[in-house]
Amino acid sequence: MALRYLVLASRGGELDTELVDEVGRRTGLIAHWRSSRLAVLTSDPRSPLGIGNGTGAIIGDLFYRHGSGPGIKNFDPASGIDLATAPARQLLERYWGGYLAVWTDGELVRALRDPSGQLPCCYVTGPRVVAFASDPRLLVDADLVSISIDWDGVATTLYVDDLAQIRTGLTGVSDLLAGNLATVNGNGCSQDICWSPWHYVSDSPELDPAVHVERLRRAVEQCSRGWAATFDKSILAVSGGLDSSILASCMAATPELECLTLRTNEPRGDETIYAKELCEWFSLPLEKRTYRLDQADIMQSAVAHLPRPGGRAQMVAYDATVVRQMVDRSATAFFTGAGGDNVFYNTRSVRPVVDRYLAAPTVSGLLATLRDLAQVTEASIWEVARCAISIPRRRGPKYSWRCEPQFLHPSWIEHLIQEKPSHSWLEAPTGALPGKCGHIAMITRAQHYMHGHDRRLHFTEIAPLLSQPVVETALAIPSWMACEGGVDRSAARRAFAPKLPPNIIRRRMKGGPDAFAMEILKSNYDLVRDRLLGGQLATNGIIDKQELEAVLARNQVTQGTNYVRILLLLDTEAWIETWQSSAIHDNRSTRKSVTN
Repeated sequence: MALRYLVLASRGGELDTELVDEVGRRTGLIAHWRSSRLAVLTSDPRSPLGIGNGTGAIIGDLFYRHGSGPGIKNFDPASGIDLATAPARQLLERYWGGYLAVWTDGELVRALRDPSGQLPCCYVTGPRVVAFASDPRLLVDADLVSISIDWDGVATTLYVDDLAQIRTGLTGVSDLLAGNLATVNGNGCSQDICWSPWHYVSDSPELDPAVHVERLRRAVEQCSRGWAATFDKSILAVSGGLDSSILASCMAATPELECLTLRTNEPRGDETIYAKELCEWFSLPLEKRTYRLDQADIMQSAVAHLPRPGGRAQMVAYDATVVRQMVDRSATAFFTGAGGDNVFYNTRSVRPVVDRYLAAPTVSGLLATLRDLAQVTEASIWEVARCAISIPRRRGPKYSWRCEPQFLHPSWIEHLIQEKPSHSWLEAPTGALPGKCGHIAMITRAQHYMHGHDRRLHFTEIAPLLSQPVVETALAIPSWMACEGGVDRSAARRAFAPKLPPNIIRRRMKGGPDAFAMEILKSNYDLVRDRLLGGQLATNGIIDKQELEAVLARNQVTQGTNYVRILLLLDTEAWIETWQSSAIHDNRSTRKSVTN
């Protein structure tokens, strides 16, 4: 079962033991670790790991920075991490993983979420305690928060378009962002950046590209194999694309590893031929499944377990297939190549040309990068050069996150423009190169679509390519190396070319379930129209009904990228409905228990 946890941190003085016991009774979790100011309740007695002579704990999976092997199972609390001397820095420099670290620091309590974001963390601030949890349902079950939709938070989530935010769609529930350090005191809970991607960016072109490639290969292998060794039986999602194929090469020797691929009935969404070739190359068993329209229930949210909306109906069908396969095979971990495009900087932007002009301005180098990008984008060198000239050719913070106002009501758009939602990772230092700004923005985007599966399920979802050592190694690679040789994700391709089938390395086009997603809308057209125009988003003035109604004409629903936004709005309606229904149920249960 995926690890579920709830941490109670006192805002001052000793923690009330009766409160801890009551929370355990309500949630079914057990307090496996306690101190005078902290209590950690989990679903698994193997977590947490005590540190600092009983004054702190690690929840989740922790690995040594150097070396290989599974996650640390028996951590000597009297050694390893000295909580008296910069514990956050020690964790970030000497270890990696998917964890939440909590410890007391004088009159304060600290909580550090690792930079990969593999382990989710949301929290509520109460009058006596701050409670951190793996999922908001635990906070509700513990009676630490009442369910209420934060309409401002919902609108912000729709507007920022996958930019992770502290504010969620549930009133009083906040997200602890990856790489951030939370501080609990009498004033409540605040969080500050503790790990910054900019610390690992290198502008130096002197390092041999082959060194970058080798370092990337080692980091990916170390993290992938470390994660694989931590679980008894795993299933790897493969498509025959580069990212999942890289994972297959790293994990092929894992005992009882099986692979799963999903295909659509439409040829562009059927990648079975590549997945089959990959699995035959590594002698791995492959299960082939097909997306089913009857499992794409638009009345169900794919992210109903999260404190914010952001799913799509095709994800519901995908998750149903994955869950069934995991149950059938009694697997405990589901691995995906999610985040690979982001970490390996799969870009069609001309920013790498500008980076090379600023950091390594040689004629031969600039011409080479122009040719490379022309091949990647299938444009002429002159077109690439013209686009590159439009980008300011000077160092400095140049990246502006592109928000998505489509179908939002003008009043909300005006409000959100004034609010200027952002993320600390986007705050580039003076002298930042535009290509690296874009690279880090892509890595930031990956954080929003983590935690796809409900923590109440019996398995854990892992995205090894988002592991801290992999991200830090990729950040050190100059942006123009991402398209070197006229191919995308060039450094990653070179790193694993000797290990993968030539067809996989040469492959450029990638399939996907786009046609299936469009079919969902076509087959549910009347319901889609009624649900959106008469739903909660319209009632609360978040969407522009007039704009949406014009696009909901039968011949426009699937035109361009309209279908992507419409599917998001549909899932948001289902997400709102799920939490509101849960609130009604919880209120009835509370009244019944009081009466009894």
